[in-house]
Amino acid sequence: MAMLATMPRRSYDQYCAVARALDAVGERWNLLIVRELLRGPRRYTDLHADLPGVSTDILAGRLKQLEGEGLVERRRLEPPANATVYQLTPRGAELRGVVEALAAWGLDALGEPRPTDAVRTHWFTGDPRGDAAPTP
Repeated sequence: MAMLATMPRRSYDQYCAVARALDAVGERWNLLIVRELLRGPRRYTDLHADLPGVSTDILAGRLKQLEGEGLVERRRLEPPANATVYQLTPRGAELRGVVEALAAWGLDALGEPRPTDAVRTHWFTGDPRGDAAPTP
């Protein structure tokens, strides 16, 4: 799918499935946004709170990029909530296995938290939706 016209399109320009996938989700923060949205629809402020270190401009731009790729969509909640949330499209939800595989692969390199590391409890659950018990 084409990117939004306002976002410059970066591409590896390779006829390769891995390169095309990285064109869509390879920008910094994109897969972490997907990780958060795998738990379900989220308000922008909640996404920003659970992605420490991302600026509001970068988060907004990445969400627009992911929308342009057809991986994320915005939805207005009915009153009384009356808020806008971001959620994965069915195509975006297909990234669950990718995120889970990266988490499993990265586990060996995790080690102890550094003093500057942010920590969120739901990052340690066995299920990205956050409804499973923490893994040891």
